[in-house]
Amino acid sequence: MNNKINWQNYIMQMEKLMNLNLNHSSRLELAIQMEYIADIAVPLMAFPLEDRLSVAGVYKA
Repeated sequence: MNNKINWQNYIMQMEKLMNLNLNHSSRLELAIQMEYIADIAVPLMAFPLEDRLSVAGVYKA
């Protein structure tokens, strides 16, 4: 997946949805942190899982 996310736009939309009022410096720092987290997630999301790997146990009463 090579979709580039516009973090400034994402933050603006989340700000509206959550009825927040962030100042400019907070928005900039949040965008930096979101980009950093996204970069860290790339190798994790690329890690192959076995087809038959059980991802969660099933509760049986």
